[in-house]
Amino acid sequence: MADLTLNKLVPLQVFGIWKKCVERVVGGLAALHKHIILVLSVLFGLCLLVIFLHISQLKTQMIATIALRGADTHSRQSSDSREWHAIEVIERFHALGIKDSEPYREAKGAIPLPDLLSLNLGGQLFSGRAGERVRLSSGYPFSQEGNLGQQMDTFQRKAWDYLIQHPEQSFYQVEQVDGRQSLRFATAGRMQQECVNCHNENADSPKRDWQVGQVGAIVEIIYPLDSVEKMTGMNWIDSYGMMGVLVLLWLGGFGLVILKIRGVSGELENQVRHRTADLRESNRQLELEIYERQLAEDTLRQARDNLEKRVQERTGKLAASNAELIREVAERKRAENDIRKLNSQLVQRSAQLEASNKELEAFSYSVSHDLRAPLRGIDGFAQAILEDYDGKLDDSGRSYLQRVRAASQRMSQLIDAMLNLARLTRADIHTQTFDMSAIVRSILDDLQKGEPERKVECVVANNLFAIADPQLLRAVLENLLGNAWKFTRQQAQARIEFGHEQYKGQAAYFVKDNGAGFDMTYSHKLFGTFQRLHAYTEFPGVGVGLATVHRIIQRHGGQIWAEGAVNEGATFHFTL
Repeated sequence: MADLTLNKLVPLQVFGIWKKCVERVVGGLAALHKHIILVLSVLFGLCLLVIFLHISQLKTQMIATIALRGADTHSRQSSDSREWHAIEVIERFHALGIKDSEPYREAKGAIPLPDLLSLNLGGQLFSGRAGERVRLSSGYPFSQEGNLGQQMDTFQRKAWDYLIQHPEQSFYQVEQVDGRQSLRFATAGRMQQECVNCHNENADSPKRDWQVGQVGAIVEIIYPLDSVEKMTGMNWIDSYGMMGVLVLLWLGGFGLVILKIRGVSGELENQVRHRTADLRESNRQLELEIYERQLAEDTLRQARDNLEKRVQERTGKLAASNAELIREVAERKRAENDIRKLNSQLVQRSAQLEASNKELEAFSYSVSHDLRAPLRGIDGFAQAILEDYDGKLDDSGRSYLQRVRAASQRMSQLIDAMLNLARLTRADIHTQTFDMSAIVRSILDDLQKGEPERKVECVVANNLFAIADPQLLRAVLENLLGNAWKFTRQQAQARIEFGHEQYKGQAAYFVKDNGAGFDMTYSHKLFGTFQRLHAYTEFPGVGVGLATVHRIIQRHGGQIWAEGAVNEGATFHFTL
């Protein structure tokens, strides 16, 4: 019984709320209709004010945009003229013996510098136009005609600081210049190749390390905004005339709107009465919807009970899954402990291996050093026999002794190579940045001085810097370039090249020649100790150079590989 009473009261309350809303809407419309002329007049006045402010803002923006556009165009033309004059004119006049000079009017047969030419052309273009000027200024102490020698004002200092950081952009602001609101627009004057060569050689230049693209000065254009306004023909009379036309249009439309509103008011009252009837009908339908909602709530209640049962079942399954997960976590922890133990064992074995390597290197060094004395004795005694008993020996005996000496000397070279390999392997690495191109040129010069009769074309890339141990990297380059020099000995037009490329996202250097080359089938033997792919009689050597290179590159954390073909040359690549 209580539920039925509640169902009857709810539709009545909703209907009362709708009724109050309708009454307030009707009252508001009546008040609006009563004071419609005042409301429209206020709205129209606000519209005129907004239009006036908007037109004023558009006018100011248009004048500033035109001035900025003109200044940018003149700046670009000035920059293009400077570049054209520097590239096309000065270079050609230099070839004819005509020099460019700062006080070019005083120097006979001299032409103006590009900046002075641009400044004078700007002065000629702006002559007769009051307030429009072009200036050239710099943060460097140039001793030059124009404005370069003058102290920069606040705007020029700001422009200079900004354009040094952003040379591709421009800097401008509006301020008072000679009592007139003016646009000051500045761009960077950047050094071209011809400008750099000239300024670095000029005794009056403020410095000698100019670089291409460096900002040397700023070009400033001054545009008075009132001159732009006169040029465009914009004034307040046009704006007020437009607003007057709008007022006349409003007066005509205002009468039409009043007539229309009176008709609409009657129609709106009829619509309100019809809407009230519709609301009563909607209220009856709302009672039916409330009843249907109660039925839906009962259905939802049953669904909720069923959902709770399913949640309980799912909770049990999750508990079982959680237990399984706990077991898996315990097994993973045991596996991590096993891995940690294996890592510890691996560290110990690495330490043992490192100690063994050091002992082996020390043993090799000691054995190599101890073998020197017997070899010197063999070579010395063989030479003594050849000198003291030359008359008692036949040709075969002398040949045998000479072969003994050659073998002992070759073994001495092998011992020296082993000692050098052990020394480089044990040497400490002191990394720093250095110019690899300069080292390569130095090595090639030494090779050319050793064999001045050979003509070898050497191509070396410029400014290749590396971060490594300079002494160890010099040993790498000496071995690679020495091999290239040796294996191109039989070429009529020998060529050796040193350069760099990209390999898996990092810098890779290469030494390339057009010499004897090698068969890629045996490339795995290249970096082994005492491994040779050519006969000793054809190309002498001990077979330790590439092994030394391989160990030095490995110690720098890099890798080395080779490419080649028989009689088509070889290329050795390495990274650091």
